[in-house]
Amino acid sequence: MGTRSSGSSSSAQRRRSDLPLIKCPCCRVKNIVELTATTDANRGRIFFTCPDHEKDGSGCNFWYWEEGYVKYLERKGYIADKELRDVKHMSERKKAVNNEDGGEDEVKKLMLSLVSIGLEIVQILKGMLVGFILLIVALVCLVLAVWLK
Repeated sequence: MGTRSSGSSSSAQRRRSDLPLIKCPCCRVKNIVELTATTDANRGRIFFTCPDHEKDGSGCNFWYWEEGYVKYLERKGYIADKELRDVKHMSERKKAVNNEDGGEDEVKKLMLSLVSIGLEIVQILKGMLVGFILLIVALVCLVLAVWLK
């Protein structure tokens, strides 16, 4: 069993689960680390990987999302049924807390709504500006017509 460690230049540092961080079964050199995804598609999702794993596929290839890592640990006998139930319960509680807080989905919906309203305001202002410019041109033409007579 390893010690808990998290953090990477590609992932936000965050301690969350109580899963064991085992020695990497692929390279057998370093302990697995727990990280948090920062990509738009998976922001906030927990994953477990060897510190020598690289995004381009080079280095050690041990890498699992949290759910897959739990299954791997169970399959290899690192966690017993009771521990597995505890981990699943904790994960469900965390999801429930995120939903109670409104979660990131609500923030995204609000931001999309605000952006949509902002775009409508910009379109209205553009229309007003074009109308104002046409009014100025019409007045200049009128003044010139009167002055040239």
